[in-house]
Amino acid sequence: MLQTHNLSIIQGETTLWHELNLSVSPGERLGIFAPSGYGKTTLGRVLAGWQLPTKGHITLDNQPLPLKGYCPVQLVPQHPERTFNPARTTGAALYDVWQPGNEWLEALAIDPELLTRYPSEVSGGELARIALLRALAPKTRFLIADEITAQLDPLMQAQTWRFILQQSQQRNLGMVIISHSKALLEQVCTQVWQSEP
Repeated sequence: MLQTHNLSIIQGETTLWHELNLSVSPGERLGIFAPSGYGKTTLGRVLAGWQLPTKGHITLDNQPLPLKGYCPVQLVPQHPERTFNPARTTGAALYDVWQPGNEWLEALAIDPELLTRYPSEVSGGELARIALLRALAPKTRFLIADEITAQLDPLMQAQTWRFILQQSQQRNLGMVIISHSKALLEQVCTQVWQSEP
């Protein structure tokens, strides 16, 4: 189980989150719905161990997130281009983590030729799907998905979410899904957390 314990995040003089207690079980898909500027993206970074909280802590099966090696909690950020080294191909970035078979590429409509290109040579939607594939490595147990299909057309959004939901069910993959679309969250999540008005 992925849990936050009295988690507070303060940036500058702004308190984004105050003593937040969330828990996500394996296979559960928790949606986070809140207005822009509420700190959803920052929360995603903290949940995945990319950023430390101001107070409180996060545990995975009652243990702190690992500081070394592969973290079983993976974040697919809203702007995946920031997570790729511009001097390396997208394939090199993917294969550093794992080597998915062709069926994975097909499921996410990733042309194998894209993996020979540099991040600047692929579209934002293509890079988002490669980032998602990288985060779905077999060791991943919880996926933090921050607006991961916002750059995709409606048809590709639907195909991508079908695949993600299939993975969640087959692998008992827990998810925290961050989105501005309440309709999407109600479709794909088992529970939706909404900020108070």
